[in-house]
Amino acid sequence: MKKPLFVLTLAFLLLFLGMAQATSAKPPTVKIIISGGGLTRAIEATDQRILDISNVWSGQFLDGSKDTAKEPPRGLQRYEVSFYIKIADDEVRKKYVFYYYPNPSTEPGYIYLPGKGETWYPLNVGAIIRDGQDGKWNYASPEWEDLIKPMTNSG
Repeated sequence: MKKPLFVLTLAFLLLFLGMAQATSAKPPTVKIIISGGGLTRAIEATDQRILDISNVWSGQFLDGSKDTAKEPPRGLQRYEVSFYIKIADDEVRKKYVFYYYPNPSTEPGYIYLPGKGETWYPLNVGAIIRDGQDGKWNYASPEWEDLIKPMTNSG
């Protein structure tokens, strides 16, 4: 008599854990839009390689091997990068925005994550808070920049 109760309890527990994991999964980034700088029109990026490295929650666009920059870049063009997330089957929503400053030299570009009191901060922290990086000048990861920087030169 105890064995069926154990099996039923175990099945319920596995079902519950599976549902909890499914609901905690983060929705995918389905496009990014780059505007500003020297572009005559916004660029929409949907290439899967770009989307994989542009996942809002993984933060692979940031170079985690470097501390934030001490000073803002001078003389570099600013691009606004907006991340769009698939919320439901028929709903895509802007979920994260930052500013990208590509460096024309071989030096890494910069990513500025808006901080408290700035326009995109409330939207961004609705997705993820990056303590120590929000409101700071961060370096772009080389892998992300290799895919994005050429797009900013297409003016």
